[in-house]
Amino acid sequence: MRRRKGILTDELRGRLVRIFEFLIHYRHFNEAVQHAAYRQDVLPWPETGSKLRSLLHSKAHTQSSPKLDVLMPTWKQLHQNYDAFKKVRSPSDLNEALWTLAKPNITRDSANRPVFEEMWTALEKAAGFGAKTAALFVKSIVEIHTLPINQDLRFLPSFSSDPQDRFKIPVDTVIEHIFGCLGAPSTNFTSINTLISESGLFFPERPTLWDDLWFWGFITQMSGIETGRTTCINEPKFWSILGAPVDNWKQISAAAEEFRKLVRPEE
Repeated sequence: MRRRKGILTDELRGRLVRIFEFLIHYRHFNEAVQHAAYRQDVLPWPETGSKLRSLLHSKAHTQSSPKLDVLMPTWKQLHQNYDAFKKVRSPSDLNEALWTLAKPNITRDSANRPVFEEMWTALEKAAGFGAKTAALFVKSIVEIHTLPINQDLRFLPSFSSDPQDRFKIPVDTVIEHIFGCLGAPSTNFTSINTLISESGLFFPERPTLWDDLWFWGFITQMSGIETGRTTCINEPKFWSILGAPVDNWKQISAAAEEFRKLVRPEE
């Protein structure tokens, strides 16, 4: 009989361990992809407020069907409170600025909550954002200000984070498919983040490491009207990524095949 810890079986944790080790080993590939995207978001803009506005717009438009009418109140709030964003120098400042975007009927409960958790909550409550998009924004801020590859993109002079800070993974259909293949009992934002937390698999040098599942999942999945979403190497998706390290496709394709076998060993 398999022992359970919460909703995490020993078998599932073993598979997560192997995937976690894979993500650590190949993390430099997605770091390069994300760096190129962050450069687009940050470098063209002259000051902190405009950089934050660019990141917020960029992450909102990663949604498969962003609803412009639903997002409009958030952009209006951003415009009305723009001075708060221009003055941001630290995560605490950013947290306070993001709370100006929350829907007016939201009650703020900040008792002893880590600043990045509060930041995610504020944005998750903004019109048109939600859990995944809020997590994507927080992840972006953290990676820009902590990863060595992004040294030239940093713009918050008083940024700091606790090495043990935990961050929610921006779960989308790509990551849901991976966990479905792994046999997770449920594959939504909350359950997947709970599984990752229960696993205890954490990499202090890169606390956002689990988000690399998106990159490897994106290039190892294919969707069809009749077949649905399947797990296979999808080279066209790789070449569709503007910042893809295309000179490394040979190594990446070999790693992608390794990842595919970790997700679907029976195929």
